[in-house]
Amino acid sequence: MQLYKVKPESVVNLAEWDANDDQLFPEGKKDGKKALDKVNNKLENLQELLYAEHKHKVLIILQGMDTSGKDGVIRHVFDGVNPQGVKVASFKVPTAQEIAHDYLWRIHAQTPGNGEIVISR
Repeated sequence: MQLYKVKPESVVNLAEWDANDDQLFPEGKKDGKKALDKVNNKLENLQELLYAEHKHKVLIILQGMDTSGKDGVIRHVFDGVNPQGVKVASFKVPTAQEIAHDYLWRIHAQTPGNGEIVISR
């Protein structure tokens, strides 16, 4: 994964990245599925600790255009996670109440409480 790590404050030019890069999983989707299963297991265990400790919270922000795959990422990455501990917040066209407040008001209302995970898409 170090290969794909972006250093803070650095500039990223997506045109320089090969969209067909398979260095991480040269055997294809089968290898990727095995790795994803391991990550799902680990994530499930970490969520249980997060909930049990009730000290920390996790906010995950997925940003992309419509049909960019945000829902698929949520479905696959959080497959083994207990749905009671995860909330997905979608930000569509603001409501009249949201428009009456500053921009961050509607986002703040979706932030996770202790022991929770919120995925903003």
